[in-house]
Amino acid sequence: MKSETKGETMKQHRLLLLLLVAFTFHFSFFTLAQAQSVKILFAGDLMGHMPQHNAALQPDGSYDYSPCFRYVKDYIRSADLAIVNLEVPLAGKPYSGYPQFSAPDALAEAAKEAGFDVMTTANNHCMDRGSKGLRRTLVVLDNLEICSLGTYRDREQREACYPMVYNINGIAITLLTYTYGTNGIPVPEPNVVNFIDTAEMARDLRVARERGAEYVITLIHWGIEYATKANREQEETARWLLEHGSDAVIGGHPHVVQNFTLDAIPDNDRSTEVVVYSLGNLVSNQRDVNTDGGIMVELQLTKTHHSSLITQHCKYLPYWVHRGTVDGHYQYYIVPSTDAVAYPDSYQIYGADLKALQLFDRNTRQRLEACRLKDGRNIEERQFYRNALPIHPQAGGVVPLRGNPALRERMGK
Repeated sequence: MKSETKGETMKQHRLLLLLLVAFTFHFSFFTLAQAQSVKILFAGDLMGHMPQHNAALQPDGSYDYSPCFRYVKDYIRSADLAIVNLEVPLAGKPYSGYPQFSAPDALAEAAKEAGFDVMTTANNHCMDRGSKGLRRTLVVLDNLEICSLGTYRDREQREACYPMVYNINGIAITLLTYTYGTNGIPVPEPNVVNFIDTAEMARDLRVARERGAEYVITLIHWGIEYATKANREQEETARWLLEHGSDAVIGGHPHVVQNFTLDAIPDNDRSTEVVVYSLGNLVSNQRDVNTDGGIMVELQLTKTHHSSLITQHCKYLPYWVHRGTVDGHYQYYIVPSTDAVAYPDSYQIYGADLKALQLFDRNTRQRLEACRLKDGRNIEERQFYRNALPIHPQAGGVVPLRGNPALRERMGK
């Protein structure tokens, strides 16, 4: 591991600037006269329990988590910006699971290869291995060229790169992130963890706008574990964030999918405020009802050259974590639940696993059907079908159910 010097801080600054330049030049001069659009994808808690590490362990002693993402990586890669909460420190050996995590670096490598661009690190497990674990996590993500948000070696590093404004396809976007706590483990100076603090959050929201942000997204770690509905504190915090300049609030920590709110401030004449209280787990070893899956949220932002108004279109994709064997290989697989329920044989899901999948899919859909837009429409579910299905000969990844005659016929639609 490299020593922690100002040179490392400069390296991370250069990385953020390179990301900024790459996003800035992603669009050309000739598209400025047209509508500009950005697709942002949010995923839940990327966990690292010991059974996951045991499943990823290879004969040569290395770790391979890439099978986890085999069914969803095309969808993740289709986003202009994909964000996940890294809920484990990359603190090195000895590796451990709950209650104080340390995951192999390969977990972050596989998530990056699957398409994730940004990892939030402000969560209740970021201090599990103390200051050394926090610092090593930042160095590993830096070396992997993954943008991290929420924890910092010192105040100087935070001030230099937070809040950052990303110019993506002509829309200036800022990501903010905070956590309710660190499981009682103190944060020693000079380390910094972004906590839910109204004074600090108000300052960050103001600075983001001063730096040119047109759309601000707050990623927040909060709530009660395993509660399927947001509590009053979450609702009040979300409203406070929206009233002070955040355009969307995306939450995690409960390890289950909670409700959406798409009309958090009814008397506001702006476009719909998006609040997702909890995305659930992205992948974990948790198998209790509602903990064995989650949702990805897709937020499409659009702006035309003649208007500063940004319109937004929000969808969700439910997925279930299959802990089992596919093609003779035991692993944890993230499977789109709608597709897996319709075609369990394609994912080699049977027996008790199939019943658990069906229960998760039914519970999640029923919970989110109550979420409505200001005009009364339900939030849209993203239909997803992997390109490996025998009835889907085309390559290319995502195929909407109603846009594929073969799938429509098979499902009786």
